[in-house]
Order: sequence, then structure tokens, then C-alpha cells
Amino acid sequence: MTLINPKVIEAIDAVRAHFTGKPVEVVPDGAGGAHVIIKEIEVGPVYTPNSTWLGFQINSAHPHSDVYPHYVGRLTRTDGAPLGEAISECEYQAHPALQLSRRSNRRDPAIDTPANKAERILRWLLDR
Repeated sequence: MTLINPKVIEAIDAVRAHFTGKPVEVVPDGAGGAHVIIKEIEVGPVYTPNSTWLGFQINSAHPHSDVYPHYVGRLTRTDGAPLGEAISECEYQAHPALQLSRRSNRRDPAIDTPANKAERILRWLLDR
């Protein structure tokens, strides 16, 4: 069994601290990284359902790699508008999902931590 890289564990702890009060599920990926799912994420009245989960993989190369892509449970807009660019239907960890493709092209590991990136992805989704 492959253990989770200590830097990945630190990042997971930071995600838990950032999303205090939200359940965080962690599944080792078998290569030193982990799949992380933050549950009970509120997405407000723009989407149905108005609460979902946010998932992503922190790979074993962390902090030297981007956390990309991110996933949420399947959502629809309450106004009937399309979800738009950079969002596509898929599955993540055997769950129906939407893939949110938001790569950090000018990534700074000090700023683009998994916790900060997750927060940015959520803000991006809510501002659509």
C-alpha cells in the first residue's frame, strides 16, 4: 500500500482548516497523492441543487504541480441557461459530476495552494 506523501497530507490538513465545518473525504490515489472531496458546499439559488460537493486530486508531486481539474456534483442553472465554457459532464470517483477546467497558467505554489485554488474555483462557479 502506498502512503500519502507528507506534503499532500499537509495540504489536506490546510483544506480541512479552510473549509472548517464541512466534511472532507480523502481517498489515497495509490501513488502518494489523494483524491479529496469537500461535502456540503453551498452554491446558492443560481443552481439546483443548491448544495453539492467539490472534488479534486492532490498528486504526489505537490507542491510542484497544479491541482487540476476540479469537480462538483451535477448542477443545473435555475434560470435554464447553459453552464457555459470550461464545464463538462463526467464522473469523478464513481459519482456523476461536472468537470470545472480552470488551470493555473501562472501558478505560484505559495498562493495556489489546494485550499486557495478550491476557494477560487467555487468563487468562479458562483460568479457565472
